Amino acid sequence: MTEKDNLPIADSGKGAALPTLSITGNEIKGNDISGDLNVGSTVLKLPSFDITLGSNALRKLIEKHVELAENSPEYLYVIEELQSKIKNCESRKVVGLKEKLKIAGKDLYFDQALVSSQKASKAITRLQHVKSYQIIFNHTLGLILTRFHSHILPLIKTGKDDLIIKSAINCTIIEPLYQEVSLAGGMVSSDLIEGMLYFLTEKCHVEWV
Repeated sequence: MTEKDNLPIADSGKGAALPTLSITGNEIKGNDISGDLNVGSTVLKLPSFDITLGSNALRKLIEKHVELAENSPEYLYVIEELQSKIKNCESRKVVGLKEKLKIAGKDLYFDQALVSSQKASKAITRLQHVKSYQIIFNHTLGLILTRFHSHILPLIKTGKDDLIIKSAINCTIIEPLYQEVSLAGGMVSSDLIEGMLYFLTEKCHVEWV
C-alpha cells in the first residue's frame, strides 16, 4: 500500500465540518503497520504491529489447543482465563455500560457501543465452547485489555477529544486485531472486535476513567 495523506472526514451533517484526518508516513508493507496518526494539530505516535507474525502465532495456538484433551491442565487454564474475561470483574463495582460511559463523559458513544456490545456477547455465548474460538476470544479480549490501557486510557486521561480517541481505538485495537484474527482463519468482523471492547467495558474489565 502506498503512503496516504489527508484522508478527509465527512461533514457531521450539523453544519460544522470535522477536522481533517490525515495519516502521515503510514505504510503497510508485508502486513507491518506503523507510522504517525495526525488529527488536526495532534500527532499520535502509533505502535508497530506485525500482523503476519501475530496471525501465525495465533494460528499455532489454535492448532495446539484443538489437539488438547479437555481435561488437560493446559486446556483448563485457557478456559479459566477466558471465563475470567467474559464474567463481571469481581474486584470492581458493576456499573451498566451507559452509566460507565456517562461517567467518562462519553455518552455519545452509547448507542453504537450498545449494539456492538450485544453482538459481541451473542458471538461469545454461541462460540465459547468451540475450541478454536476459545483461543481466538481469549487472545483478542486479552489484547484489547492491554492495548486499551496502554494506548487509549492515557489519551482519555489527558483530555484528548473524541475524534482522536476513536481514531486511536481503530488504529491500535480494531483494525490490527481484525486483520490478525482473519489471517489466522477466524471469522470475525471489525464491528465484532469493537463490540468486544464495549463488552469488556460492560463487564467492568475496561475502565474509561
